[in-house]
Amino acid sequence: MSERSSSLGRAHLVTLGAFICFGLMSPLCKWAMESGLVNGVSMAAFRLCGAALLFWLISPLAPQQKIERGDWKHLVLMSLCGMGINQFCYVLGVQYTSPTNACVITTSTPVFTFILSALFLHAAVTWRRVGGLAIAAAGALVLILGSQMHGGRSGNPLGDAICLFSQFSASLYFVFFSGVIHKYHPVVLMRWLFLISAVLTAPLWGYEVCTLPWRQLGLSEILGSLYVVVFGSFVSYLLMIVGQRHLEPPTVTAYNYIQPVIAATVGIALGVDALTWQKVVAVLCIAAGVWAISRKPGSSPAR
Repeated sequence: MSERSSSLGRAHLVTLGAFICFGLMSPLCKWAMESGLVNGVSMAAFRLCGAALLFWLISPLAPQQKIERGDWKHLVLMSLCGMGINQFCYVLGVQYTSPTNACVITTSTPVFTFILSALFLHAAVTWRRVGGLAIAAAGALVLILGSQMHGGRSGNPLGDAICLFSQFSASLYFVFFSGVIHKYHPVVLMRWLFLISAVLTAPLWGYEVCTLPWRQLGLSEILGSLYVVVFGSFVSYLLMIVGQRHLEPPTVTAYNYIQPVIAATVGIALGVDALTWQKVVAVLCIAAGVWAISRKPGSSPAR
């Protein structure tokens, strides 16, 4: 096996590992919040503060880059869009909706990215991409309406909407700050973004964390919260950094669709989710829409 093939194989493995971590996060997060002792606000605080601490602990292993003065204002906005609003709203959304719904909605980020790129960066708009946008939107609509019809463990329209907003926030991060994203080493960037977002959102989670009944927390709350921080936020981001260095964006995007499968399987096993036909249709529609939007004009299928 050549060195290039070996590197590609490792890149595929770590990318798969990253999305497995992401897929497990929503059902385990939901599991940790089932008792009501830990809510979405507290979990978001754990995620932001815990990830900031872990990235700062490993920062000596990364290149020692100094943030340029003109980039600090960008880092503040990036921390709000990519971490603060995005992760805060996602965890809060999981509190209300089902893990599978939350994971299905995460696959909509490329759709929002395309819309913003077309509006502000003059990205090419073709009939294929418009059709993909319509199909993906139909999938999201099926998911939200299905949640309204079934209710309970199958989903919740409010939670779905909050998760959808979190993905819109993430798309702002990718569209408007790509220059800064590629300017600094990922670990250097992550340590500052998580720290700034934790500080900026402190007024939202400070009271909840201070009044949390720590002594009453059981095994599910502790293990679920630890997973969200260590694997759902820290390890998954590190694995993504490695994978994205060797794989094309469409390849990475393809792995995104294992998340709902993992979330549904684990969520049902834990009793915090239910599988419906609307979720299956939504996954297929959004996957087809993202493929149509992401595929480069004139490209042919891989052989």
